[in-house]
Amino acid sequence: MKNLSALLTPQSVNLCDLLLDPNNPRFSELGEELNPIPEGRFADDKVQSNTFEKMKDPLFDVAELRDTIKTIGFLQMDRIVVRRWKGTTSDGRKKYVVIEGNRRVTALKWLLNLHDIGKETFDEERLSNLNKLESLVLDDTAVSTTATLILPGLRHVSGVKEWGAYQKAKAVHALRKSGMSPQEAAQSLGLSTRSANSAYKCFLALEQMKADEEYGDSAEPKMYSYFEEIFKRATLRDWLGWSDESERFTDQGKLSEFYSWMVPQEGDNATAKLPESKSVRDLSQIISDENALNILRTPEGSLTRAIARYETDHPEDWYPKVVAATAAIKSLTPDMLRDMDSATINSLGDLSTRIAQALKDRESLMV
Repeated sequence: MKNLSALLTPQSVNLCDLLLDPNNPRFSELGEELNPIPEGRFADDKVQSNTFEKMKDPLFDVAELRDTIKTIGFLQMDRIVVRRWKGTTSDGRKKYVVIEGNRRVTALKWLLNLHDIGKETFDEERLSNLNKLESLVLDDTAVSTTATLILPGLRHVSGVKEWGAYQKAKAVHALRKSGMSPQEAAQSLGLSTRSANSAYKCFLALEQMKADEEYGDSAEPKMYSYFEEIFKRATLRDWLGWSDESERFTDQGKLSEFYSWMVPQEGDNATAKLPESKSVRDLSQIISDENALNILRTPEGSLTRAIARYETDHPEDWYPKVVAATAAIKSLTPDMLRDMDSATINSLGDLSTRIAQALKDRESLMV
């Protein structure tokens, strides 16, 4: 294959001359069978309209990209890659098929549609920014058709590495502190307002740990995920006394205790009582039980022992599950029974055996 860079020509292209690719490989993510649409029909209004609607599916996150462009404008840091359309129009106007950049082109067309129907209003400068696109035109006559897969693949498979959660949170924090509203900061980064607000709180929580006199030296970006788990669980958030007004945890005693569980204890083979962020999920089960917490607080205490104590004090309520299982069995129709596979039949047999054994054990206990 020839050097692709030599076959890409910079060119300014109008948005109205760009055709979304109706055979975009990403449509397989919608569960569709890919039935290639003939090249000559790419510019048909109904074909383009149908492709546009597919691209707006939430699976492709175009709405977030649209809001980002609306907030900060279209930044042409990465050029859209196109090829000449092989069809013809009635007026002889050149059209181009998008190879890489279908999400961006969809977002731009979406914004212009909103402007045209009066739901958005952009001045001439913004309209020019949305319409005039610096693109790279591929001379696809000089390369094999695989080039149209290689170019988007370089970006989506092995291309730009996405920021981690901590890096996103740091960016949200910087934008909020620069004066942006929560919604503006979220849209600027292509995030939902809810996820951006959560990231902002997690970043503040980690910064609070960094400022702690005793545990600040142990605070690292990798601990960000611990605070993500906290903010997913109201019981832990409340236990630590999170305040939206002061943007910090207010119960310093419990906070110090939590830090101590995150950090390995002193000693050669010391491990943390919460060795990984998912340990916080287990902690949330016992956080309101003082007996279990006291087990965790002892020098030799562990989360496993604390949970064992909690389960002893709070035996699982089995009766609702038995009622649910009974209802499920009653709902079996003759057709369902006939269609059962061997694994399902074996599970029912196992259930029957266990029920019989439980009843037998009860009889022995009652003697």
